Amino acid sequence: MKKNRIFMAALLLCTIFILLGILSGIQINQNKKQVSQTTTILLDQVCQIIDSNQARETVLVESLQEDYITRAMAVAYIIDSRPEMEENLEELLKIASMLKVDEIHLFHENGVIYGGTEPQYYGYSFDSGEQISYFKPMLTDKTMSMCQDLEANTAEGKQMMYAICWNEAGTKMIQVGIEPKRLMEELRVGSVQETMQNMPTYPGVTMAVADENTGEILGATTAQLVGKTLGEIGINLRRGKLDQMLSGSVDGKQSYYKMLSHHEHVIAVIQEKSVVHKDVPLILGIVAIYFVIAVGVAMIFILRMAGHRDSALKHAKTDALTGLLNRRGYDDSMMALSKAPLKDTFVYASMDLNGLKQANDSFGHEAGDKLLKSAASCMRKCFGAYGELFRLGGDEFVALLEVDDQQLETLKREFDEMIKNWSIHIVKGLSVSCGYVQHKEFPEKTLEELVKIADMRMYQAKQKHYETKGVNRRRV
Repeated sequence: MKKNRIFMAALLLCTIFILLGILSGIQINQNKKQVSQTTTILLDQVCQIIDSNQARETVLVESLQEDYITRAMAVAYIIDSRPEMEENLEELLKIASMLKVDEIHLFHENGVIYGGTEPQYYGYSFDSGEQISYFKPMLTDKTMSMCQDLEANTAEGKQMMYAICWNEAGTKMIQVGIEPKRLMEELRVGSVQETMQNMPTYPGVTMAVADENTGEILGATTAQLVGKTLGEIGINLRRGKLDQMLSGSVDGKQSYYKMLSHHEHVIAVIQEKSVVHKDVPLILGIVAIYFVIAVGVAMIFILRMAGHRDSALKHAKTDALTGLLNRRGYDDSMMALSKAPLKDTFVYASMDLNGLKQANDSFGHEAGDKLLKSAASCMRKCFGAYGELFRLGGDEFVALLEVDDQQLETLKREFDEMIKNWSIHIVKGLSVSCGYVQHKEFPEKTLEELVKIADMRMYQAKQKHYETKGVNRRRV
C-alpha cells in the first residue's frame, strides 16, 4: 500500500510536471506568436513614422517652393514698377528685408547675373556650376518659373533654396534665395537617427533601421548600436528571408528578431528571450485576461488612429495658430473663384502684419504669436461675416469678401480703429498694412491680376507705415 501511494504520488508529480511542461511549451509558443504579432505592429509603426516624416517633408518643400516663387514674382513686380531700384543696392536690400528673402539676383536674358543684393555674385551665369545650371530651362521658356530644392549654392556652398521667374516684359530674370531654416530643422528632426531616438521604448525590445546595402545601423532605440552593422551584432541578412521570425544571439543576448525591407532600409525589431519568457508561470494563470486586455489595447489603438485621421482631415485646411484657413484652403478657394465670373462685389484684401520680427526679437516668439492671434481675431471680428479669411504663412493674411462700396468703407474704418486701439502688456500697438481691390474697379482684370494689385497696394501701405514710423526696414 505504501509503495502504491509512493507510486501514485510520483505518477501525480510526473503528470503535474508533464502538464506544466506542456502548458509551458504552449505558453512559450504563444509568447513566440505574440512576439511575432508585436514585432509586426512595431515594424509597421516604424514604417508609418518614416513615411509620415517623408510625406511631411515633401509637403513642406512644396509649400516653401510655392511661397518662394511668389516672393520672386513680387520682387519682379516691384522692380518693374520702379526700374531705377535695380541699380540701387540699398533699395534692393530693403525689398529683400520686406519680403523676408536672403538674396536677390538679377539676370540678363542670357542667364548672367548683372545686379542684386550680392555684388560678389555679379558675372555668374547658368554655366558657372552644377547648382546654378539647374535653371537653364528658363532661357528657352519665358513663361516658366522654377524653384530649386535645398542645395549648396555654386559660389559659397551655402545651403539655400532659390526661386526664379521672368519679369512681365520678359527682359530679365529675378531670382530670390532663402536659407530655409525651418526646412533644415524638419529634415534634422525627420532623420532616421532622430526618429529612432524619439521612438517609445519597451523592456527587452530594440528597434533599429539599417542601410539595406551596407547593413550599417543608421538609427536605433539603443544608441550604442548606431554605427555598427547588422552583421556585427549577430544579424545575418543572408540567413532566411526578410519578414520571418528568427532567433539567435543578438548583441550578446539570445533574442527573437524580425526584419522588413522598406525604402532602401532594413528595419529590425529585436526582443530578448529572457524578457519575453520571464513571466511564463504567471502568464499561465492570466492568459485569458491577457487576451482581453490585448484586444482592448488593439481597439484603443485602432480608435485612436481613426480619431487622428479624422482630426487630420478636419484640420487640414486650418492654420493651427490663428484658427484661420491656411494656404491649402486659400488655394482651393482661389481655384473655385477662377472657374466662374467674379461678382462686382468681390473684394480681395492683402494684409501683412507689421513689426512681427521686431516683436519676436525683442520679446520672444510668444509675443509674436500673440500679435498673429490678435491680428487674426481683429480680422475675424470685422471681416468674418463677409467672406473667408486666410493666413498664408508668416505674417501674411488674405481676405476674400463679398461687400458693396459702403460696406467696404465701413469695414476698413472699423478694422483700422480696432487695430489702432489694440495693445497687450508686452507689446504696445498692433499694425497691419492692407491692400484692397474691388473687381468693379478693374472689371477686365483676371483674378491673378487683382491679386497683384492688392499686393502692390499693401506693399505701398507697408512702405508708408515704416516711413511714418522712421523704422529701418532691414531690422524689422
